Amino acid sequence: MPAKLVLVLAWMITVAATLVVPASPARAAAPELKVELTSLRTTGSGKKTTAVLRGTVTNIGAQPAFGVRAVLWRSRDPITDPAAFRSVLAGENQPWGALLYRTSDHYHSITASDQAFDPGASAEFTVRGTLTDLGFTSTGGVYLFGVQVLGTADASSNYQVLTRARSFYVTPPEKRLPLTSIVLLSATPTKVRPDVFANERLAGELSGRLDTLVGLADRSGMSWLVDPALIDEVVDMADGYTVLDGSNTRPGTGQQVAQAWLERFRALPDDDGARTLFANPDVLGAEKNGAAKVLDHSIAAAATVRELDDLPLVVLPQGGVAGPTTPAWLRDAKADTIAVTTAGRGPMVARGPAGSTLLRLAPNPTAAGPGTEDGPVQRTQRQYAEAILGGGLARLITTPEDAAADAATSPRWLARTSLDDLLDDDPGGAVASLTLPAKTSTLPASKFRQLGTLTDDFARYRDLVPDSVLAQDEPATLSRLVSTGWIGDSTAGAWTAAVTGAVSASAIAGKVGLAASPRVLMSSRSNEFPVTVINRLAEPVVVRVVFASDNPQRISIADSAPITVGAGQSQTINVRPEASSNGLVNVTASLRTASGEPVGRSTRIAVEVTDLGMIGWIIVIISGVVLLATTALRIRQVRRKQREEEL
Repeated sequence: MPAKLVLVLAWMITVAATLVVPASPARAAAPELKVELTSLRTTGSGKKTTAVLRGTVTNIGAQPAFGVRAVLWRSRDPITDPAAFRSVLAGENQPWGALLYRTSDHYHSITASDQAFDPGASAEFTVRGTLTDLGFTSTGGVYLFGVQVLGTADASSNYQVLTRARSFYVTPPEKRLPLTSIVLLSATPTKVRPDVFANERLAGELSGRLDTLVGLADRSGMSWLVDPALIDEVVDMADGYTVLDGSNTRPGTGQQVAQAWLERFRALPDDDGARTLFANPDVLGAEKNGAAKVLDHSIAAAATVRELDDLPLVVLPQGGVAGPTTPAWLRDAKADTIAVTTAGRGPMVARGPAGSTLLRLAPNPTAAGPGTEDGPVQRTQRQYAEAILGGGLARLITTPEDAAADAATSPRWLARTSLDDLLDDDPGGAVASLTLPAKTSTLPASKFRQLGTLTDDFARYRDLVPDSVLAQDEPATLSRLVSTGWIGDSTAGAWTAAVTGAVSASAIAGKVGLAASPRVLMSSRSNEFPVTVINRLAEPVVVRVVFASDNPQRISIADSAPITVGAGQSQTINVRPEASSNGLVNVTASLRTASGEPVGRSTRIAVEVTDLGMIGWIIVIISGVVLLATTALRIRQVRRKQREEEL
């Protein structure tokens, strides 16, 4: 073979070798695992005090994992700054930490390095470490603690973190801290007016949720907080009530359950109790929308529930959210304390702005943390951390689930303390600041505009029905309209419609009105015709019938004196027009309250005069006499002129 050809072939082989490169094996997809912490307990004492953490690892992905193991992880630096604690809760800050790999107790091997942990597989693990090994040496310290799950995707030695779980670990303080668990007795409003309810919702709650909660409130070491509006409704139910059924009402079915619940409530020890504002109105929303009368309505309504007068007043904003100006807005309520979650960390009872006293509420016992973790371990340990940083815990119990979590998170270093004893302590330290979160839950602005409209409706209704029983309930109804119970509740519209259906101008227009003949024929000055006032309301009304003539010089009708028309009744009065000449004149008849406010719809009456009677004859006779005298005078003048011409 020629040397040149050999060189060409060698060159081509070399180029082909450089162009055809063997494909490298594809990197295996990372396995997708999930870890859940199921328990955390402390054993031993002294230097042998050990934290024992249990959990479950599950392969929730489509790829197997190899060499899976759970390893203790911890941060040795205690969390002491409130801002840092909040950032950890939100998952925004992860303190420096490290794996603990010193002994076999510190990790748990789930599979060997060459053994597959297949999709759908699940395994339990237990890891433990002494507090000395973990570095948790501070008394009353809050540490970040948990596990990292390691493994590989290809049975190699290239281990990576596949998933992790975090929690807090709390070392007990030197002195016991107070734990005040407060059972909240409240319900979304159902009362529309005295003895009338929108539905049977409250009856169901009295035999369910509220029955459980009043039992919890009666337990030793528990405190309770009651909404006066709830007691007002239960008392009304206990002596008999009706429920709206379309345009009618039907007898209620919860009288006996209301009586039984009320008896249990009244047996609760007063020393462990307190009350909220009536109907627990949305004070933050009211402040935001300039609804200054909300507080006045609530105070006036609470004064009618006399059996709660001696209880301390605890203002409870929605979710405990209050801003820096909220205490000043609430000053007239003269509350013993404002329960808040927006005052940062510090003493449980602290001085607040505008001379207020703040009670720092812990987050709900079922609140998660840190990050988005929501397991029983995280929830419990978050409560412990809150207690350490806040000098104790004041928990609000609103559901049986809250109560179960409260019972499960009561270590020996937390001492049960009543709300009364807690509030007896003088608030100390500097004035605590209140900070609103970026998002707050309040009623919409339209609800407060509706409040203004309903206030005007009640004013007109009182003018129409001076001795109204319904209007006496005005402050309570207005407070219920802006109750925090309506936040996120889809039934608010039905309740509001039931209330406005009794007092609004449109509702009254359909129930109070006039009836009269559309055409009246007068044949003499003394003629009268009837006008009937109809009242379909459940209460008597006081009205006047007023008239406006299109031509008052020809025909006018005087207004009537005030008349009282009974509930569901009608009353007829006779009216007498004043006419000066024949003809047809339209007159508008309408109803007015004593102060002149219009009521219902007006009606048009055509009044026709065909004969003026005696007055008419007198006018005719006088006119005739004048005519005769004028004629005679004219004749005399003509004759005199004729005689003068003849001469």
